[in-house]
Amino acid sequence: MTKMPAQLDLDTSEYGQDPQTVMIQGKCCLDPINGQHEWCEDALAGMPFPRSPKLLEPLNRLYANNSWQWDAEDRVRRAGDGEIPAIKREIDELNCRRHELIEQVDRIFDAAWGADQDVPPLTESIGSALDRLSVETLRIMHAEQLVEDDAGAVERVAILRRQRDDLVWSIAVACEDLASGRRRTPRPERMKLYGKPGR
Repeated sequence: MTKMPAQLDLDTSEYGQDPQTVMIQGKCCLDPINGQHEWCEDALAGMPFPRSPKLLEPLNRLYANNSWQWDAEDRVRRAGDGEIPAIKREIDELNCRRHELIEQVDRIFDAAWGADQDVPPLTESIGSALDRLSVETLRIMHAEQLVEDDAGAVERVAILRRQRDDLVWSIAVACEDLASGRRRTPRPERMKLYGKPGR
């Protein structure tokens, strides 16, 4: 399941555009036409309501966005001084889009569950947890690329896989709690000052 890409073959002419495909070792893992996206299939399988294209689209875009951001953060570490400001701006833009996509996912989930303000909230939203899952999946993918050249990488991959399994389990439990009314999502008001003057 976590056999993720060695290379992401994306149309990156403009980050705001959805990728036509994300190729994973010759296999299409993100398919915007039918919503196939293996990176979170196990997490979505544990959710108590049917998946819809309305949910799959922002999740696909979130994973692609996080893939681009990972690549940009790799590039900034190798960049010369003159290249760094442009790449940092790129990372800022991707991070802003990342938060917008998380909020879009959360709005879809919030519409699926009623919010009883008298029950305790989850510590994070389901959208935030799925964002962490996408990053953990990317981390496994990159760690797996080092296995042949790094003896310690095998153990790191095993640890990362266990952490990912725990996160999938936690998401399933959180969804059960939301569906049953035992818990609610965190309050939606977000006071983000990211990128604003005077923060």
